Amino acid sequence: MDSNIIALLTEYFQKAKAAAGSDELAKVQQSYESLLPEDLGSGELNDLRRLMDETAREIVILRGQISESSSRSRVLSDEEKQELLRVMDVLDNNLFTYHFQPIVLADNGEIFGYEALMRAEGLNPLQILRYSELTGRLSEIEERTYQNVLAIVTGEEDKFCGRRVFLNSMPDVRMHPETEAEIMSILTKVSDRVVIEMTENTQFSSGRLESVKNKFRSHGIDIAVDDFGTGYSNISNLLRYTPNYVKIDRSLMSGIENDQKKRHFVREIIEFCHDNGIKALAEGVETHEELRTVIMLGIDLIQGYYTARPSADIIKSIPYALRAEIKELHQEREDGKALKIYFAANGERVSLEKVSKGGYSKIFIGKGFEQGNVIIAGAAHLDTGIHLETAEGFSGRITLDNAHLSNQVERPCIDIGDGGKVSLILVGDTKLENSGIRVPEHSQLMLEGKGNLDISLGSGDYYGIGNDINSANGELIFDQDGTVSIAAHSHSGTCIGSGLGGSISIHRGRYVLRASGGISVALGSFTGPVKLEIIGCDLEAIASGAMSTAIGSMYGDVEASLLYSSIKCSADGQLAVGIGTVHGNSLLARVESVNMGINVKADALTAIGCLAKSSEIHIARSSARLISVGTNALTFGGLDGGTKLELTDMDLYAELSTSQTVCTVADAKDVHVSGGRCLVMMGETEIDSLVY
Repeated sequence: MDSNIIALLTEYFQKAKAAAGSDELAKVQQSYESLLPEDLGSGELNDLRRLMDETAREIVILRGQISESSSRSRVLSDEEKQELLRVMDVLDNNLFTYHFQPIVLADNGEIFGYEALMRAEGLNPLQILRYSELTGRLSEIEERTYQNVLAIVTGEEDKFCGRRVFLNSMPDVRMHPETEAEIMSILTKVSDRVVIEMTENTQFSSGRLESVKNKFRSHGIDIAVDDFGTGYSNISNLLRYTPNYVKIDRSLMSGIENDQKKRHFVREIIEFCHDNGIKALAEGVETHEELRTVIMLGIDLIQGYYTARPSADIIKSIPYALRAEIKELHQEREDGKALKIYFAANGERVSLEKVSKGGYSKIFIGKGFEQGNVIIAGAAHLDTGIHLETAEGFSGRITLDNAHLSNQVERPCIDIGDGGKVSLILVGDTKLENSGIRVPEHSQLMLEGKGNLDISLGSGDYYGIGNDINSANGELIFDQDGTVSIAAHSHSGTCIGSGLGGSISIHRGRYVLRASGGISVALGSFTGPVKLEIIGCDLEAIASGAMSTAIGSMYGDVEASLLYSSIKCSADGQLAVGIGTVHGNSLLARVESVNMGINVKADALTAIGCLAKSSEIHIARSSARLISVGTNALTFGGLDGGTKLELTDMDLYAELSTSQTVCTVADAKDVHVSGGRCLVMMGETEIDSLVY
């Protein structure tokens, strides 16, 4: 090493040892760095800087003295010395890891983005920041944060699904110019996926703040003000930042449901944000009460332990029940506190037009009487925005006379109370918009009359008549003579039925059910067992999606009796079933005197059967045209066998386009055909055996 450099370092070591505290030590180091020869190679220069850094840290640790301010210094305890050593090791070897906490939308609970949170084994972030500041190494924290998080964002792009990552920054801490340039180059490439969080600081000079804001905004990068509501926070000071997001501090969330002053201040923040095109985010939401309060105040985004804890794994979504809770609370806000409820009297004929003009949005039936009759009269063309609800345990008849009802998505147009037993009498044309009829597990609904019912379901998980995908439906009885039409083109759900299943009896009438979405069941259940009785009706069931079942279940066992009916089914997707179950354990189907047309297209499918396991199918005195198109397509039963099939006096035409060579996988002894006619076409070739 050059003698001049050795002399320079020797002098540096002496001055460094004499420094009173870490602040002065950093100044000594900075002054001597400026004296290093400019003609040194980058490798030599970095080695010298590292040597100076290590010397400075060793002096601080050995002396055990830190400067906490310009006027006060104290000696480190043995425990603090060990903490300092651990922090230095983390910094020296870049031992940081990061957890990602979801930030969710306050209207539907979907994940909007993630905050990247610094972690290091055996240390908390406050310890790391404290000792880094005391040893003059905050700039390294800033650099490491950007470099490490951006490496994850760019290297594991698929895990984030295009969602934004909120990255904590200390903009008053200056990085090395070359490092900063490299970081800004990467930030520019992911500007639509990164948000820079800055903690509000009144000591931040206006010139420096403008420089930082312009740096990010010139590259199309959004900024967020973090921890708003602490320290010097006020609405006017927020104007200095004009951020894209404001993160309201946890201190304002704690107990907000019981603190009028907190609610008032948070409402002011949210209103200011909305007036200025800023999204407001509630940090540290930890209870249902806090969640409800901030949603009612109009918050846009939510972050906290109640919705999702930080995790090393990047989660794709929060639990369905929690999303449903957020949607329900958001809907409660949308309904408004001034919601007016019209209480119908026993025997009353309620005019929807008059109720609507009175400003009511809900009709409640059963207040003050457990049994009774009410008529709801309207006009099919008149959408009043009104929905119905019956009291718990109410039993009676409700006549829907050309009623046009509607509600918000995923909130029922007609909500039958728990333990209720209700008959809906259809007169004329009744229409339900955005949502359908909820019948909880211990209730009963009977549909009667000669009128028609048309249900058009909005976006979101859906059900037409029954219950949501996490619940069972009560007893559903259809005994009307008109047409029931239900159409859904959204996420996942059932037109008639529920998630956990229940009893469904269709005794007459005409039905047109169209279900499409991620997982679609036109008639039946998602995960629970379902018992179906279809007698004397004209039924068309269409299901399409990634997985679909026209009649039956997706994951549940199915028992179905089909008698004296005309049934037309179609299903398509990756996995599909016409009548039966995709992932359930069993199907028991009894079919007699039915005219069936089933058309199924999927990668793996069966027209009638349990696709995954065992099927028992009895068909007598019926005609069927069954079309199966797919890589693994069957007419009857499932792909793994376990099928028992009995066809008696049946007129069967089965057409397959598939890699299979037969229409059912079963032992020959379990297949019985007597009477009738069976024609099975494999492509253009007629095959002479039903079994494999």
